[in-house]
Amino acid sequence: MAVDGLCYTTRVRRSALRLLRLIIYAGLFVGGVGLGGYLLIQISFLGTNTAVPLVVGLTEDQAGWQASRSHLQFAVRSERYDLKAAKGTVISQTPSAGMTVRRGMTLQVIVSKGIESLTMPNLLGMRMDEAQLQIQQSGLRWLNTAYVHAPAASTTIVAQEPPPGQTVPRDADVSILVSLGPASPTFVMPYLVGLNAQSAKDRLQAYGIQFATPQVVRTPGAQPDSVLGQNPGPGMPLHRTDLVQLTVSQP
Repeated sequence: MAVDGLCYTTRVRRSALRLLRLIIYAGLFVGGVGLGGYLLIQISFLGTNTAVPLVVGLTEDQAGWQASRSHLQFAVRSERYDLKAAKGTVISQTPSAGMTVRRGMTLQVIVSKGIESLTMPNLLGMRMDEAQLQIQQSGLRWLNTAYVHAPAASTTIVAQEPPPGQTVPRDADVSILVSLGPASPTFVMPYLVGLNAQSAKDRLQAYGIQFATPQVVRTPGAQPDSVLGQNPGPGMPLHRTDLVQLTVSQP
């Protein structure tokens, strides 16, 4: 009986070991199938997707070549002027660089047309307010204004930079020279002391010089209306717009 019990126990242990082996094999099989499926999915995913390359800053041809290398289609969506990018270079792309997309998708770009240019308008002879309006409407920028006496009427444009007709980029800076009108002639103030007041006036009025009301000083024994003093003094610069003040005697 003892021998029979021992045999029974041995058979039970062997059965348990066989069952454990089956469970282990089954687990390995299921795990292998799952891992294989996962790897298959990943390989399939990687095989149908690609990373979008960075093409901004490249020429149109270079961007197309990069798209082809990444198994993407390539198309220029539009062109536009740009103050910084050279003509023919890519300034924008869709999708963005670094994104993961399906192979065969179209990489769309916007290409620079370069800096927009225009012909510099002729501002010469315009009034200052007219020139300012013309500059603004042309998309140019008002930079500097200088003034000078010139034969042209006051506030008239007599010079400009850039000159009329020159091709310039839109948003270019413009400087102008504005007339203050003809310059007043400059004379040297003559010595008038001792002259008769009327003679002194006649002498200066020949040059268009104007006089203020003379100051009268009582001077016993002096010739009446004799010039005793003058302002400006002798030798000083004198303009037609200046007023001359004489001091005359009265006995």
